[in-house]
Amino acid sequence: MPRAGTYHGKPLLSNHQKSWLWGTIPVWETLHANRWPIYELVLSTSASQPIHQQCLDVAENRGITIRTEASSRLQQLCGSTDHQGLLALMGPFPYTPISQLLEFVNPTDVIVLLDRLQDPFNAGAIIRSAAVFGVQGIVIGTESQVGMTSHVARSSAGTVNQLPVSRVENLNETVAQLQQHGYQILATTADAKVSVTDIRASSDQQHPVVVIIGNEASGVSPDLLSLCDKEISIPMKGTAESLNAAVAAGVVLFELTK
Repeated sequence: MPRAGTYHGKPLLSNHQKSWLWGTIPVWETLHANRWPIYELVLSTSASQPIHQQCLDVAENRGITIRTEASSRLQQLCGSTDHQGLLALMGPFPYTPISQLLEFVNPTDVIVLLDRLQDPFNAGAIIRSAAVFGVQGIVIGTESQVGMTSHVARSSAGTVNQLPVSRVENLNETVAQLQQHGYQILATTADAKVSVTDIRASSDQQHPVVVIIGNEASGVSPDLLSLCDKEISIPMKGTAESLNAAVAAGVVLFELTK
């Protein structure tokens, strides 16, 4: 993980370039949610869309530093050409303690646990699906797992701000803790005999569930699999052997929350 920098003595998300969030929708969603600290807003001199003005108004009301630069300077700062005329310099992401996720548990609750996902685009897309389908929270580990970076935030279209994300040291202990609070633990695996379409229908009573999405290459770790109540799969009719992790997560969440 890159060493975090500072901004006027305050910690940044990562090193300076990796602490920039860019694009109108991710920045607007982050400003609107008012959870993740923004230290500075940089607008391109050519920025003229209504959403640019909306972001500017919110930033001014919150006392966020604002400056205007040439588009080429924005590209230099964030290292990308698709900044859409807007950058935000981010502080550390506000992870939610797991205890807060467990404070109130309802039978229809769904939590997504990401097991060693390393692709920020997969992680962001899964978070976006989780927000769309009303998932109660996301749980991630600290080892071999992408955190809530600017790339994850962009891939989620800013929805990382719409639901709690907990980061824990030990996923095995956290799964055991979730089970103690009544959660049924479901692992997505390619060879599972139980279809996700049958989970809700086959339950005698409704339970809150945790859906584990495994690493892109190796799937759910054996240690976590041994703790799961059920392994589930997605019925497939075509010739492809598997789905991308983010696509699979979207299908599973649709089935479990409909």
